[in-house]
Amino acid sequence: MTESFLPGLPQGAPPFDAAHALASGLVNALRLARAMAETGRPLDLSGLEEPVGLLCAKALDLPPEQGRALRPALLSLLAEAEALQGALARFAVPEALPPPDPG
Repeated sequence: MTESFLPGLPQGAPPFDAAHALASGLVNALRLARAMAETGRPLDLSGLEEPVGLLCAKALDLPPEQGRALRPALLSLLAEAEALQGALARFAVPEALPPPDPG
């Protein structure tokens, strides 16, 4: 799944470029997920923990100067995650409750 978040990134790309591309790919994925949530379409977010964990590891491996340069991309990702959370709260279809137990 991780490779789908790195479109066009050559193998062995510089660490900052790889982290930035991964963050951008995740932002795009969350935008798509939010659009799906807002239209009531089914949404499967399983598997996102892998690229998010990879992004965290890549960000921590950067020298401090490059880590600071990555901050705007990470803030965009946070904003998109919060927007998705809001959309899920607003547009989620409540699951039907089971009938009460007659016993």
